[in-house]
Amino acid sequence: MIDKDAHTLDPPLKRLGVPVFDLGELREREGSVLGRGAFGVVRSIEGYPGLAVKEIRLDGLGESALQSLRFELTTLTTLTHPGILRCHQVVEDKDGDLIHIVMARHDTSLETLIMKHRRRKEPVPTRMIIALVGQITSALAYLHSARRIGANGDPYQGIVHRDLKPANILVSEDGNRVVLADFGLCRSAMTSGSTRAGSPAYMAPETLLYNSTSPASDIWALGVIIYELATLKRPDFLGDKEPKDVFINRWKPDLSAIEDDSVRSILEKIFVPSPEKRPTARSLQELLHPSISSTGMLRLRIASLEDALGAAGARTDALEEAVAALKDTIDAQSIEISTLRRDLAIKSSAIDSLKQQFTKAIEDLKQQLAEDAISLRPQTPSTITGHTILSALDSSWTPLMCAAFFGDVEAAKRHLNEMDERNSDGDTAYTLAAKAGQGTILELLDPTDEDGVTALIRAAVRGDVNAVRALIPLQKGKKMARDTYINGLRISIGVTALMMAAVHGHAKVVKLLVEEEGGMKDNIGRTALMWAESCGHSRCVKLLIEKEAGMRDNYGYTALMVAAQGGCAECIKLLLNKETGMQNIWGSTALMLAAHNMHPECVELLMEKEVGISEWTKLMYAAYRGDVDTVRSSLHMKGERDIGGWTALMRAAEQGHEQVVELLTEERGMTNNSHQTALMWAARNGHPGCVRLLLEKEGGMLDKYGGTALMFAAEHDHIECIKLLLEKEAGMRDKNGWTALMRAVLVGHTECVRLLAEEEKDMKTIRERFGCPPGTTAQCCAAGPQSAGQPEISRVARSIFGHVRRRRWVSK
Repeated sequence: MIDKDAHTLDPPLKRLGVPVFDLGELREREGSVLGRGAFGVVRSIEGYPGLAVKEIRLDGLGESALQSLRFELTTLTTLTHPGILRCHQVVEDKDGDLIHIVMARHDTSLETLIMKHRRRKEPVPTRMIIALVGQITSALAYLHSARRIGANGDPYQGIVHRDLKPANILVSEDGNRVVLADFGLCRSAMTSGSTRAGSPAYMAPETLLYNSTSPASDIWALGVIIYELATLKRPDFLGDKEPKDVFINRWKPDLSAIEDDSVRSILEKIFVPSPEKRPTARSLQELLHPSISSTGMLRLRIASLEDALGAAGARTDALEEAVAALKDTIDAQSIEISTLRRDLAIKSSAIDSLKQQFTKAIEDLKQQLAEDAISLRPQTPSTITGHTILSALDSSWTPLMCAAFFGDVEAAKRHLNEMDERNSDGDTAYTLAAKAGQGTILELLDPTDEDGVTALIRAAVRGDVNAVRALIPLQKGKKMARDTYINGLRISIGVTALMMAAVHGHAKVVKLLVEEEGGMKDNIGRTALMWAESCGHSRCVKLLIEKEAGMRDNYGYTALMVAAQGGCAECIKLLLNKETGMQNIWGSTALMLAAHNMHPECVELLMEKEVGISEWTKLMYAAYRGDVDTVRSSLHMKGERDIGGWTALMRAAEQGHEQVVELLTEERGMTNNSHQTALMWAARNGHPGCVRLLLEKEGGMLDKYGGTALMFAAEHDHIECIKLLLEKEAGMRDKNGWTALMRAVLVGHTECVRLLAEEEKDMKTIRERFGCPPGTTAQCCAAGPQSAGQPEISRVARSIFGHVRRRRWVSK
C-alpha cells in the first residue's frame, strides 16, 4: 500500500525482482550515499544491491516547472534500451519537497574510468573507445528517434539529453557496457529551451551562443567525450576567447593530439559549428561499425569468435546428448511426442543458425585479414562496406535473453535483473522465451502472484499468442483468487485465462484456449461466453458459442440475457437460435432485460422469439414504444401483466412516455413481482414528467425490500425527481433502515445529499450493511469505509453535518 504521505507518478507494473516501493519502504531501506549531483543525491537501497534511489529536491520550483518535471520524469519510466539507465518508479512526497527515482544501480562512471587511465598514464585502447562509443551512439539514436506526447498533448519526436558527459555515463564492473544517466533536464527535440542546461566543456557552439539545444548538441558532446577518451584530456577550443570570436565560418578543430586515423576522421565530422552538418546518432552507428576492422582488431575478433564457436560446439554436443535421451523417453511417453519434437526442432534450428553465423563471420574476417596484410595499411571507416562482426554477433542480446531462448532455467535465474532490457529488435527475454515456446522460462520470468494471477492469465490479458501457446500445457485451468475491475466492469473471483481473453476481446487467444478451458465457470457461475457478451466482443462470441451456449450462471442468467442487458445487438443476433425462451431466477427474459436497460434495437431483435414467453401484450409493446394510437386502440387489454408482473403503464413510465402514462391511469397502484411501481421506474430512469403524473396515487409505496421511488431517484442522481418526491417520501426507510440520504452518500451524489440532509440526517440504520453496523446515521456513513475513495462526498457531508470524525469500523 502506498504511504499516505506520498503518491506515485504513473507507477509501472510490478516486475519480478523490481518491487514497487512506497515512501515508507524507501525511507526504511535508505542506504549510503553513492553520489551527488547538481540536482540531487543518489543512495543505495538496503536489501536490493541492483537498485539505487535518486532524491531530487523541489525547493523553489513553481507549479509550472514542477508539472514539467513530473512530465519529464514520467517519460523516463517509458524508456527501454540497453544503453539507457532503467528508471523503474517515480515517487513524490505528498508535501512536494522531494521526488524519489528508483533506478538500476551501476558500478562506476566513464569519468572514473578516464581518471583511472589518466593517473596510470595508460591510454584507453582504441578498440575499447570504439566499443563504448558504439553503445553510446545506439542509446542516442534511440533517444533522438523516440516518439512521445508532450505535456501540452501534442506529439513530438526526439528526446535530447542536454547534459551528456563522462560523469553521466555509467559503466559496468568489467568496463564492457555503458548506460546513459541523469535525464532530469531532458526535453523534446522539438522544443528549444531558454534555460541553459549541461556542462560548458561539453556544450555545442549553438548552446554557448544561443542557448539552443537539439540532437546535434548531444553529438557535439559525444565528440568531446571521444576526444577525452583518446587523449585523456578535454579539448580547449575556446582558450581565453569568447565563443562568438571562435566559432566562425570555416572554423576547424585542432585534432593534432589524436593519433588514431579513424578516430580523427570521426571527430572531423562531429566538430563543425553548424548543427545541421553534424552526423546523426544513427549515421554515426553505421560509421563506427566498420571502423573496428583494423588488422590488429580483426585478429582479436577472430580469436574471440573461435572461442565462441568452441563454446557453441560444446553446447551442441550437450544438446545432442539431451536429444538422444529424449528419443528414449519418447518411446515410453507417446503423449509427449508432439511437444518434444517441437522443442527439438526449435533448438536444432537455433544451433544451426548460430553455427552458420559463426562460421561465415570467421571466414569473412580471415579473408579481410589477408587483404589487410597485402595492403599493409589500416582501413578507414569510409573504405569498408557491408556487414561486419557487429552485425554477425548481435551484442544487444543479454545473458538472460540467451538463457530464455534456449530454456536454460539455471542461467536465467542468475540474470533476472536484466528482465526489462531489450535487444536491437525490441525483444525482451520474456518475448524471446515466448517465441521459442519456453513455457518454464515464462513461468520463471512472470510468476503467479498472491491473487492467483498466472503468467498464462497475464499473457491472455495482453493478447500474447506466443506466450499463451507456450504456457497452456503448464497453467491451463487455473483461476484467479480475487476479483478485479476492468474499465469499470467488476470481474469476479475464479476467472480463467479464457475469460480474461474474452473480456479483452483477444479472439486469437480465445481460439487457443477454448478447447482447454471452455465450459468452466467463475465463482458466480459466469462463463467466458457471458463475459464476451457483457463486453460486446462478437468475434469471441462466435468462437465460444458451440462450447458454452445454453449455460447459466448462479442467478439463471444466460449469455443472451447478458447481451440484452448490455445492449450488444450483434451478440444477440448470434445467440437468437441458441438461448431464447429462457428465464433467470427472478423470471426475467432477455427481452425484458433489454427493455429494462433501455436498448430498443435489442428489444426489436428479441420480440419475435420471446414475446410469447415474456407474455407481452400488444398494449405493453405499444406502451414501451410510445405508440399513442396503438395504445388508444388497445386499452381493452389494460390491467394485464407480463411474466415478471409488469404492466403497460410500467413500460411507458420506464421509457418516459408521458402521453401514454396519462392514457393508462387505471393501472396506477399496480406492482410487479418485486412489488415495484410505475412511479419507481420513472424515478429510477429520471422522467420527472411521469413522476408528476404518478406521484399522487403511488407515492409512499414500497417494493419487496422496502425501497421507495425517492431512494431509486437518489441512487441514480435524478435531482428533479427528488424535488418532486421529497414531500411524499422523505424520512422513509427500507428493511435495513437505510434512507434515500444514506444511499446518496454511499454512491457519492453530492447534490442529492444536500437536498435530503435536512429531512433525513438524524435517521439510523437497523441492520448491518456495506460495513456499517446497526444504529449508523448518514453522517457516519460519510465517514465509513464505503466513502474512503470519495473525498468530495466526505467534504460535502462535513459541510452539511458538521465536522465528521472518521471512525474505525469493526466488521462483524
